[in-house]
Parts: sequence; structure tokens; C-alpha cells
Amino acid sequence: MGATKAMKTKTVLIVDDDKIIREQLEKELKRNFFKALLAADGKTALETFSQEEIDIVILDVKLPDIDGLKVLKTIKAKKPDCEVIVITGLGTQEIAIQSLRRGAIDYIEKPIEIDELAAALGRAQERLAEREELAYKNRLLVIDDEEEIVKRLKRVLEKEGYEVVGAYNGKDGLNIIENSKIDVVITDIRMDDIDGIEVIERAKKLYRDIEGLVVTGFKDQDLAIRSLRAGALDYLTKPINLDELLFAVQRAIERINLNRDRLYRNRELKISSEIISKMNEELERRIEERSKELSQTQAQLFQTSKLATLGEMSAGLAHEMNQPLGGISLTAKHLGKLMERGKLTNEEIESGLRDIETSVKRMSKIIQHIRTFARQDTLTFSEVDVNETIDSALSLLGEQLRLHEIEVKLELDPALPKITGEPYQLEQVWINLIGNARDALDEKGNQIIDYKKRLNISTINHSASETPSVEVRVTDNGIGLTEEQGERIFEPFFTTKEVGQGMGLGLSITHGIIESHKGTIEVEGKDGEGTTVRILLPTGD
Repeated sequence: MGATKAMKTKTVLIVDDDKIIREQLEKELKRNFFKALLAADGKTALETFSQEEIDIVILDVKLPDIDGLKVLKTIKAKKPDCEVIVITGLGTQEIAIQSLRRGAIDYIEKPIEIDELAAALGRAQERLAEREELAYKNRLLVIDDEEEIVKRLKRVLEKEGYEVVGAYNGKDGLNIIENSKIDVVITDIRMDDIDGIEVIERAKKLYRDIEGLVVTGFKDQDLAIRSLRAGALDYLTKPINLDELLFAVQRAIERINLNRDRLYRNRELKISSEIISKMNEELERRIEERSKELSQTQAQLFQTSKLATLGEMSAGLAHEMNQPLGGISLTAKHLGKLMERGKLTNEEIESGLRDIETSVKRMSKIIQHIRTFARQDTLTFSEVDVNETIDSALSLLGEQLRLHEIEVKLELDPALPKITGEPYQLEQVWINLIGNARDALDEKGNQIIDYKKRLNISTINHSASETPSVEVRVTDNGIGLTEEQGERIFEPFFTTKEVGQGMGLGLSITHGIIESHKGTIEVEGKDGEGTTVRILLPTGD
């Protein structure tokens, strides 16, 4: 049956700087029998909240003067029992999470869906009712063109604890439905203006949470079917059996309560799901940001290593540049002397220009290679000839190895298949390994007289194996590795060199590059007997 005690009219404070939104929300609230107060900014809202007894606040977070979340915090501090529904056009997970953490019962994103607002208001009312231990008083509308029937049904239903209003035609009934909250409509079918079936149809289109019962003096099965199709819950005939009527009304109320409870619980589940989804999105975004930061750090370390390598190679590069420059200088002096003696012929000029052009091309090639190697924006994976990357590395380090009196033996397989990789990263790998070998050879050379430094670089084709690959081996007869050094060799900033002679990034970067190429790297060495680095790079499809 209906409730015996009615909940007092709840006052809702609407806080939004958009006048149209305030007015639309006010209209919806008044239809649902709320008292509505309006505020266009945070200051006005807090003043109104201090002066009036506010039960529910609908609060926009973007206000012209005070941040909405600060207003929420102040409201909950002053009156913890006040329910707050946050509305926002920003749609960010931070606002949703912060709103709920600060005590909001719900948050709704703009544009506002009336169903979502109704669910949020219903949940707020439900929570307020639980605190007050009061029940909602259902409101019924009786429509019949016979005034006596309306009055009689009104008396009966009010005794059962329902709030009842009456109308004597379909037009007036629809006007009441449109402008006030009605739970159940009890309507006669036969009326002069709009029949009861049409009233039910139009009421259902206006509000989904309304239930309808139709009453007629005609025992017509077709009318009954039409009524049910229009959305009526039940069909009663005159003279009305009051027990049947009360049972039908109770069924309608139970159905409304069930649907509202489902709506509220679904809203709670939706909020929880959205929060979890937004938190996952935030987590993914942060992981992506950290991954980008890590990639940038790795790129910076890679670039630092390249620049350090170029610094170490400066003596050898200077020699490489001096050779063609010396050739140009000698050619120019030779042509000058011939011109002074009057013996400069066209043949001599053409020959000299060819020599100068050859030297310029050689210098241009060296400079272009250095510039490309040093750039950060050339990291593009493509088909790579590993032998060519080794040759390129030796073109930068060859003169340096000669000055260090290191004998280099190359055994490059000419039938080596190409791999997918980044040529300048691979070149950096060979430079790092050759540089480490050079230092190990120099260190041993400082300890042993008449010691011959040897460096072997070879490539091997493993295309016939189960996991097709290209192998690169870099072997030296240098100082070797201790067991402890072998275990820590790939750790960032671990170095066997003296302070100031190395950053300890070379092999760490090398390891990262090989991993990015889906390859493997192994280092074998014995203390005092040299080191072998073995790298496998996949070639399979």
C-alpha cells in the first residue's frame, strides 16, 4: 500500500553559470516537486547555502569565480548530509574521481541526459529518506468525464495513503502529467476530447517511469489489447471492483519501485565502471608517458654515446681529413709553380682539377657520414647489410686503430643475408665493441713488452639453422675479463676503466640496441686472455 508518512519537499540548489541550463534544470525539478534555488557562481551558491535549508546541490565544477570542487568541499564540511550531484562539460577522470572522493553522490557529463539526472536525484532522495526513515508518497492521477467517479476513487485511494489529483478530460490530465510528477494514471477510455488509450500513449512518451491503468464500461477485448499495447499495466471494467483497483495500483507501484531501484543500482554500477575505466585510461596514459620518457632517455644516452665516440675518434678523423686536404694543398702549389714558370698547360689544369675534385669528394663523404651518424632523427628500420655497417664503423675508427698499432683481421661473409634493422644503431654497436677492444688491447700493451695487439671481426651466415640469423664476432687478445666483470658487464654505468676514462654506458646501450633488433649478445672472456663478443641478429621472415 502507499506510505503513511510523506517526505517533506526537498530543496535543491542549482549552481551553474549557464542561464539556459539553470532554467531547464529548474523546470525539471519543479515537475518532480522539488523546491529549486538558483546560483550563477560559487560565491552566490555558498551564501544561499548558508541562508537556506538545502537538501541537494546540483553543482557545475567550472564556475566563473570559485572552483566547483572547492565549493563541494565547503558544502560537505558545513553539512555532510547534503547530497551533491556534480555536472561537468570537461569529462575528465580527475574531476569524476575527485568529486566522488570529496563526497558527491554522482557526476553527470554535459550535455545532461534527463534519465541520468533522474537517476542521480532518485539516489540522492533515497539516501536522504534512509537518514530520515521516511518513505516516498506516491502520486496518482484519476481521469474520468464523470465527476462523481473521480471524487469517489480519490477518497478511496487517499485513505490508502496515496496523494491523488483528478481531471475530468484527457487534455487536462495530460497537462497535469506534463507539469507535475505522477506515478500512476487511472483513466477512463471513453472521453469526449482524448480517449484514455491515447492519454497513456502520450504519457509514456513523456516519461518512461509512469504506469497506466485503463477503466471502461465496455467489456471489449479489442480495447483491452489496445490498452496493453499502448503501455497500460492493467485493464479494469466498470463498475470498478475496489479490491481489484487497489491490487492493480499496488502492482503498478511495485513495478515503479522495482524499475527505480534497478535504475539507481545501474547508475551506481555505471559510475563504478566509468571510474574504473577512466582510471585504467589514466594508468595507460601514464605508462605511455613513462615509456616515451624512457625512450627519450635511451635516445639521449644513445646520442651521448655517439658524441663521446666522435670525440674519441677526433684524432683519427683529423688524419682522415688532413690527407685529402694535403692533396688539395700540394695540387694547388704545383699548379701555382707551373703558372709562375709559364709552363701551366690545359692538361696540367685538368689533371689538377680532377685530383682536387677527388679529394673534395673524399672529404665530403667523410663529413656526410659523420653528420648522418651524429644525427638523432635517422633511426629508421630497413633492410641492412651488416657487413656494410661494419665497414662504416671501421672507416671512422680505422685510422685510430692504426695509430694504436692494432692489427685488424676482417672475415666478412660476402653471401651474408640482409637483416631488418637500423644501420646507424648497428654501426654504434660495432664502434662500442671496437672501442672496448682497443682499450683492452692498450691496457695489456702497457703491461707486456713486444706484445702484438690483434682484433678479429667476422660475420657468419646461419640461414640454414632452425632460427636463421647473422652472427657477428668481435675477438681481441687484450686484458680479458674477471668473473665479476663478466657478470656485471651490461649494467648501466658499470665500467672497468679508471675514473674519467669511461661512462660505463657502451655495453649497456649495445645490449639495448641488440634487444630492440630482437637479437642476442654474449660476452666470453678470461682474465688476461682476451674477450669474444658474439651477437646473433635474426634474418627469418
